[in-house]
Parts: sequence; structure tokens; C-alpha cells
Amino acid sequence: MKMNQEELGHLVFLSEVVLSGRKKGLMEETLQCLLYIVKSLEEAELPDSVIAEMNSLMEAIEHELRIENDRVKEIEYHLNLHRQRKV
Repeated sequence: MKMNQEELGHLVFLSEVVLSGRKKGLMEETLQCLLYIVKSLEEAELPDSVIAEMNSLMEAIEHELRIENDRVKEIEYHLNLHRQRKV
């Protein structure tokens, strides 16, 4: 089944409303819709400026996830130390 330009345009509109309105309660559903589309593509031809912006956004996402992961590891380490001291 194919989505036509009107349907894709409506998804873009909804995504922009959710993003610009910071509708956190709808972010998961929006991301899921966009993920379905991206996963269905074998490749996408985009302007260089868009690819540069996406690369920048992906780097920021990866950076935040690394920080979060490091923080979780630090918390787990300290919890384990605390448990070992109790024994």
C-alpha cells in the first residue's frame, strides 16, 4: 500500500504541530509513524543541507544517550558499592 502526497503532507503537518507545540504526550505516536516510513525506505535522496542538519541532530542524540548511559552506569556502580558494604 502506498501513501500519497496528501497523506504524507498531513503526517508532516501533524509532526510539526507536535514538535513545535512540544506535545510530549504525542511524541511517541509521532515518532512511531515516522519510523514506519523510514524503515520502509531502502534509501532517500535529500538535499545536502538536510543531510548536514540530520547528521548534526543525530550526533546530538548520540551524545545525550551516551551521557545518560554513563550516568546509569555510575548510579549502578554506587548502588553495588552500597550493597557490598551492607553485607
